[in-house]
Amino acid sequence: MLFKLRRSLILTALSASTVTLLFTCLSVKNHIFRYDVPESTSPPQEPPLETSDVRVRSILSAYTDVFTLPPFKLDSQSLYRIYENAIVGDKRSSTKSTVCMSTIASLDHLHWLRELSEHWSGPVSVAVFFREDFDLQLVVTYVHVLRVCFAAVRDNFSFHFVSPLDRNDSGARVTEVWEDDDKPLFCDSHQGLLRAFVEIERRRGLPRVLFPQNHLRNVARDGCNLSPYFFATDVDVIPQYGLYERLDRFLTLQPPCARCLYVVPAFEGTEFVAHPRTKKELLSRTGRKKDFRVYHEVAFAKNQRATNFRKWQKVASKGELFPAYEAVFEFGYECFYVGPHDVPKYREIFIGYGFTRNVQTLEAHLAGFRFLVLSDAFTIHRGMRNTTTNGRARNAEKTHNYRVFLAFRKTLQQRYGAGQEYT
Repeated sequence: MLFKLRRSLILTALSASTVTLLFTCLSVKNHIFRYDVPESTSPPQEPPLETSDVRVRSILSAYTDVFTLPPFKLDSQSLYRIYENAIVGDKRSSTKSTVCMSTIASLDHLHWLRELSEHWSGPVSVAVFFREDFDLQLVVTYVHVLRVCFAAVRDNFSFHFVSPLDRNDSGARVTEVWEDDDKPLFCDSHQGLLRAFVEIERRRGLPRVLFPQNHLRNVARDGCNLSPYFFATDVDVIPQYGLYERLDRFLTLQPPCARCLYVVPAFEGTEFVAHPRTKKELLSRTGRKKDFRVYHEVAFAKNQRATNFRKWQKVASKGELFPAYEAVFEFGYECFYVGPHDVPKYREIFIGYGFTRNVQTLEAHLAGFRFLVLSDAFTIHRGMRNTTTNGRARNAEKTHNYRVFLAFRKTLQQRYGAGQEYT
């Protein structure tokens, strides 16, 4: 897919404690980047931005002149470079918030940030994995397109990057394979641009690498350090409209609870179905042959089972959020929750898929944290998994991480006096 974004590029240098230069002050005439847009595409919902134009090729060509990664630090095992606050939301330092969303992504999932910004109006900390500089060029370019087009992304989203310590930067430039034509690109067709970027990456034919989920989760969570609470999710898990404001009020008014984690029940639906606005609407559209079902109900039932959805659906809404009941913990529970920063972090000995989030919730449970289910908050995972099977690579990762977990139980036993019994 070939694109052309017209006229001039405005480059503005921003300074921050860990950022050298960011080309963040881009804008587009009539709020438009264009390419072929179907007639059914809805117009942008945000007001037009300031007048200017930009070319994707110009961003890519100027990449080395206008973007510099901040100094990196190493993870606990010296396997990955961590670049914190590489791109900072314009309102990050000026807006005080009780809760900040922490989420993780790779290049091919960055398009979800647009929908996320429509549902969550508070601060968001995003940790993105890249394998070498070529990938970073694509990631940074796409992030800046989102920042140009969507004020909520520009104001509220901060980005941190994680890459392998021994990454092999070949020196290849995206401009060597990127071609322009005369097709204009609308902002609300930004996904087409990302599809082109992902296809460029696919054609390079690089071998698969492990996706360091837990490293990314810790980095994203640390990026929420200006808020006393973080809401840990995945980038394709979209919260209920207005959930930020409701959580902010709840956490402000709720009596202090030192070891409480507030569970936000999770459901899943297709990528295209309309997001429900209320618990009542969600429940009316949940069930067999309907739009939604419990998250991972088919793929891995224990993922959310402890939330006890039959009990949750009977809890009456009272306008404001409240903790309805305590979930009875079972190993395998991988709820999305709002918690304080003293909850145990994600163990970075687990790399790739398998035994990542559920080991963290297990350790939180052993450390004395309680899982309190919120009355009528919810999230929707975009995409429904209809099989319990995985590809060969993921199965290998899960098998390896299971062996790591069996050995890790000794650490849990020594620290908490329990853990060896979990298998």
